[in-house]
Amino acid sequence: MDEREARPRARAIIWLEWGAAVLLLVGVAAYVVWKPLDPMADPHAAQALALVQIHPARGAPTIRQAIDAVVKGNRKGDRTPMVGDWTVRADERNGYLVRVVVRLPGDEKHRWVEWDYLWRVRLSPQTVIPLSRPAVDVMP
Repeated sequence: MDEREARPRARAIIWLEWGAAVLLLVGVAAYVVWKPLDPMADPHAAQALALVQIHPARGAPTIRQAIDAVVKGNRKGDRTPMVGDWTVRADERNGYLVRVVVRLPGDEKHRWVEWDYLWRVRLSPQTVIPLSRPAVDVMP
């Protein structure tokens, strides 16, 4: 008998392969169900995002420019701060939650600080309410 002939695989290996495939499919399904709302697919979500980004800020004409100034002011040598994606989710209270996470270099070489900016937006009447401490700090 040639050693290169295919040997039957152990039942445990087959179960592990199927388990990995099922976990992958469940993960993809969970992401599709719970992912943030695409602001361009819903005109109201896009309006909520725009209201936050162009809202007047403390020390800058708009909130978006204030966050960009925070990022620019926190550059440290070879470590560059990062602004995450702006996300919009529908809120239970007939509004939207707008979030952006900013990652800044910490005082130590391998430390980072993440600031979570979060606002509740109502479209009628148009209001932008800061819900996190960093969001409060950039509001006028």
